[in-house]
Amino acid sequence: MDILVYKPAAHKVILATCVKALRQGKTVVYPTDTSYGIACDITNLKARAKFYKIKARTLKQPIHVVMPSLAYAKNVSRWNKAAAVLAKSFWPGPLSLILPLKQAASRLPEYLKIISAGTGTVGLRRPNNRIALDLARLFGKPIPATSANPSGRRSKGYDSYSSEDVIRQFSRQKHKPDIIIDVGKLPKRKSSTLVKIDGNKWEIIRSGPITKKQIQAKLNDAQI
Repeated sequence: MDILVYKPAAHKVILATCVKALRQGKTVVYPTDTSYGIACDITNLKARAKFYKIKARTLKQPIHVVMPSLAYAKNVSRWNKAAAVLAKSFWPGPLSLILPLKQAASRLPEYLKIISAGTGTVGLRRPNNRIALDLARLFGKPIPATSANPSGRRSKGYDSYSSEDVIRQFSRQKHKPDIIIDVGKLPKRKSSTLVKIDGNKWEIIRSGPITKKQIQAKLNDAQI
């Protein structure tokens, strides 16, 4: 695993290096507003297969993504007033929106079929972190928002808040990330709040930094 020690003055150079790596099918560990995540070119079959091996993840598990733009979200999901209100209120921030896919399964691009894992939904994220947002934006494609640790009960993976956490967890794994953007230790925060929206119905799938009370207040203000 190659470590790139992040310095604000080298932001453009580091991001350019990582975007080039993603285009070559490599994986990049990057910081978010919660913990470190792993990016890959989720639209590339070989890169995606490598990502699944690194994460020890099955195709039955959906993958949420950091979007390159808000336009991407509206292009792939059934974007409605509730989603727009929550996005405006809490993005960028620790909120993931799970929305119905815009197209029928038979018409979906292959990568969307895979990351939705048959749920008919897509999980969308916009972290309050310049590196995460710029990485997706400059790459021009969605990147996984999945935490930088191996999945599965056997691995006993946990959220990584430092490059040391990442290195420690993958040290005995056969498959490892290629690059780590090291910004030092991140504050230990809960994983993002997961909110599933279907029409005007919504529910919290996973509690996180943004509370049910905060969400309800914004939707009430918008008369939803």
